[in-house]
Amino acid sequence: MRQTVAQKIIARAAGTETVEVGDYVTVTPDYTVMQDIYFYKNIKILEKLGVHEIAYPDKVIAVLDHTPQAAHGSIYVDRNRESREFARRTGFDNFFDVGRAGLRHLIMVEQGFARPGLLVFSDEPNISSIGAVGALNVPISTEVIVSMVRDSNWVRVPASVRFELVGSLPPGVWVRDLVQAICHDYGGGDGLIQRCVEFGGPALSTLSLDSRQGLLAGMYHAGADTALADVDDVALAYVQERADGRPYEVFTADADAEYDEVRTWDLSALEPFVTAPPKHADVVPVSDVSGRRITQATIGSCASNRLDDLRAAAEVLRDHPVAPGVTMYITPGSPAVYSQAAREGLIELFTERGATVLSPGCTTCWGYLGALGDGDVTISTNQEHYPGRAGSRKADIYLSSPYVVAASAVAGEITDPRPLLAREGKPHVHS
Repeated sequence: MRQTVAQKIIARAAGTETVEVGDYVTVTPDYTVMQDIYFYKNIKILEKLGVHEIAYPDKVIAVLDHTPQAAHGSIYVDRNRESREFARRTGFDNFFDVGRAGLRHLIMVEQGFARPGLLVFSDEPNISSIGAVGALNVPISTEVIVSMVRDSNWVRVPASVRFELVGSLPPGVWVRDLVQAICHDYGGGDGLIQRCVEFGGPALSTLSLDSRQGLLAGMYHAGADTALADVDDVALAYVQERADGRPYEVFTADADAEYDEVRTWDLSALEPFVTAPPKHADVVPVSDVSGRRITQATIGSCASNRLDDLRAAAEVLRDHPVAPGVTMYITPGSPAVYSQAAREGLIELFTERGATVLSPGCTTCWGYLGALGDGDVTISTNQEHYPGRAGSRKADIYLSSPYVVAASAVAGEITDPRPLLAREGKPHVHS
């Protein structure tokens, strides 16, 4: 039938056998998910429209992932309270408040909402990370209001690009380096625009589910609308533990499925990269910017907030403190990640080495915590780095992997992590 995985998922949600690339079809989503800032704004829109109910409360998910730490004088104190009241009044239980909240990308997977074959409407393209378990994210911004109220909306069927992964990541190289390599090649053009990136190949099995989520979350910055990964035994076992009887269906692409491009990526050929400001395509080898002094280092965001990301940082920080003059923030992605990191001794390690561990959420990525001032230079695993993203427009933000960020925090300047890891003989997370 020449259908890709994305086409099959959209066809199921549309109640039809097949769909064609470029078609506009009306679909019924399995879930609609949004974060607190947009959730509050959407509530206000609904109030102006005189809408006081949502179609299926059990299919709506809202997470306080940007502003759970509402400080004294913050507008979010009142906004979060109104959001809680709306959730209670309209009768949906999938409101993840302080204590349950993390980034919705990760909450969707951990709580079993994201399952193979499901279609999710969301407020953000980075939620394509749920494609790691075979769920398709369709970002529709404010139009999530429509699916909340009507339980349906239209979607344009995207073309697909297939990326086959081979080889294995060398020591000191992280899946973020693959993301940056893709952004380098595609971020400045339109090769992935209005497309779904589909990942497979023999090397996919060498990547943990944590790494796959980080990989897919970064595809928006290469220009893609969304992304999926083949559902293998690793992903399926994870889903089965969390599905709790809820349905799902594993789709595979037809043998004759049409792709706009099929490309092979050799993980063995990658090296540590850094994305220089201000564009996502401005990717260079770490050696090109080594020696640039930094004032801040941060690990977190939907790109690198999972347990394996924290373990990678710990490989570097285990025997080395954060350099004087550098402020380091580390943000676990969810309460579950925070708890497991504590059980493994990572939280204690980070604090002893001079880093500050923040509560789960977006935090430093948008500057709600750890805001940058004039002249600051940060190296970060965050998703964005345009001027003013995390504070002052006169600050510089460099993006890289947990290895590079942690090594730079130790050195006080952007640095290649591989010599440090080789000297210490640390185990490699992916091995």
